Amino acid sequence: MRPHRRQFVLGSLSFKPYEDWFCQEIEPNLWISHCPDLRIGWTKDVNGVTWVLLGLAIESLLEKLDPLAEIAQTPTSNVPELYTTWSGRWLLVGNGEIHLDASGLLGCYYGIRDGQMWVSSSPVLLADILELNQASDIDSRFLQYETGISWFTPPLSPFHGIQHLLPSQVLNFRQQTIEPRPLMPTIDKNRSYEELLEAVKTSLMTILRRLSHISPQLWLGLTAGYDSRLMLVLSRMANIEVLTFTRKAGRTSIADLIVPPQLADECGYSHLFKTVGKEDISKKQLLLEHSGHNISQGDAEPFLKGVREGMTGISFGGHGFAIASGFAKLRTLSATFDDPDITAKEIAYLFQESDNSTATEGLKQWLAWVKKYPQKNLDWRDRFYLEQRQGGWLSTKEQVYDLAVLERFPILNCANIYCLLLSIKEEKRLGSLVQEELISQCMPEILKYPFNPDDSYFGIHEIINSKSWQLPAYISYKLTGKFRWVWRSLILSKNIL
Repeated sequence: MRPHRRQFVLGSLSFKPYEDWFCQEIEPNLWISHCPDLRIGWTKDVNGVTWVLLGLAIESLLEKLDPLAEIAQTPTSNVPELYTTWSGRWLLVGNGEIHLDASGLLGCYYGIRDGQMWVSSSPVLLADILELNQASDIDSRFLQYETGISWFTPPLSPFHGIQHLLPSQVLNFRQQTIEPRPLMPTIDKNRSYEELLEAVKTSLMTILRRLSHISPQLWLGLTAGYDSRLMLVLSRMANIEVLTFTRKAGRTSIADLIVPPQLADECGYSHLFKTVGKEDISKKQLLLEHSGHNISQGDAEPFLKGVREGMTGISFGGHGFAIASGFAKLRTLSATFDDPDITAKEIAYLFQESDNSTATEGLKQWLAWVKKYPQKNLDWRDRFYLEQRQGGWLSTKEQVYDLAVLERFPILNCANIYCLLLSIKEEKRLGSLVQEELISQCMPEILKYPFNPDDSYFGIHEIINSKSWQLPAYISYKLTGKFRWVWRSLILSKNIL
C-alpha cells in the first residue's frame, strides 16, 4: 500500500506524486491527474464538450443508458439534469465545472495558489500543492470517535485556506466561483405511499443488477439492523449472488454476532465473520500520509485492523437510509430557523460540542448557505444528514477506504432515491418504517428475526459464549461508552462556564 490511492488532482498544470499517475488535459488550462486505480471515463456530449466521470456511477432507472452513454446523446446545457438518477460515489468534470454525487461522498476540496485554483479529493495532497504545511495552517481540533462532532464540518476542512465543496454547490473552475444547485428533484408530498415505495424498490434492484454486471464478486456487510437486511432481501429479489460478512470486534454487539448468519442462511447466502486483528503501526503512518487528521481513530479502526484485507471486488451496504428514518438527534430542534449562529450553537449543544469549536463555525457557514439557498419541501434537518453527516463525516471515511483493494459502493447515494424517500410523509418513514415495510413486501419471513435487540435480549449465557474470544475488549467498550457521555458533558459544561 501507498498513500493517495484512488485520488485525483485538478489544476492548470499536471501533478504527479508518483510516476505511474496519469495526467491529461481536459480543456485548455484544466488538467486531470489521478491514481491509476481510480475509475475514470471520458466522453463528449452532443456539442462536442468533453466530460470526465471519476469514480463509479450507476444509472438507477431501467429505461436509461449508463451515464457516459447518456451524456454522449445530450446537449451540454442538459448534462447536469442527467445525474439526479445516478447512484454511487463519483465526480463529474466538464464545461469548466465540477459536479458532485448526491451527497458528496467522493470528496472535493479546493483552494487558490498564486491566483490559480487547485482541486482534489485529498485535503492532504491539496495542502502540499498550496504549501499549507505550517502548524498555523492546520485546524488543531482533535477528532474523537462518537464524541462531539467527529468530522470537520463543510464548507470548512482540516486546513485553513482549503474549502470543502458542499453537495448543493457546483464549482466553476474557469471563473473560480461557487454556484448553487438543487440537492435533488422537487420533493412531492402528494405522491402515494405505495407508488413511492415501489419506485424505491425498483430503483435499488436495478442498481443491484447493474452492479453485479460490473463486478463478479459482491460483498454485503450484514448486521442485525434494518438497512443491511433490506439490502440482503433486495439482492435475493434481484436474483444476484452476494457474499455476506460481519465485522467481529470488541465493540460488535451480541445481536450482530448471532443474527446475521441466520439472515444470510434464510436468504440462501453464505456468511463469514471478518475478525479484527491488532492495529498495524505501519498503517497508522500510511493513514496519516493519506488522510492527515481528517478522521477519528475509532472511525479508522476497521482499516487499521485490516477488517477487509484479502477481500476483492465491490462491497455495498444500506448506509444512507437514515435520511428516511430521520436523524433523531436533530428532531428535537425546530424544522425552521432564522439565525444560523443560534441554530449552529443548538446543534453543537446536541452533539456536546463547544460554541467556540471550529465545528460550530463550519455549521454557521453551512446554515448561512442553506438559508440563502433553501430547497422546497427539504427540511434543513434532513439536509444536515446529506451535507454534514454524509458529505462531511462519511466522505472522509470513504477516502480512507480508498486505500483498500476492496471497492466500496454506496448504493443508496442517489438524488432521486433521496427525493422518493423524503416525499414519504414523516409518520410513515421515521423510525425505519420504510425499510420494515419494504422487507415485509419482499420477504416477510425475514421479519421474525429481531432488529438490533439489546445484548440483554440474549441472556448472560449467550453473551459470555458469543464474546468468550474477546470478553475483556467487549467489557471495556461497554464501560467506555457509558462514561463517554458523562465525561463529554463535564468538558462541555466547563467550556460554557
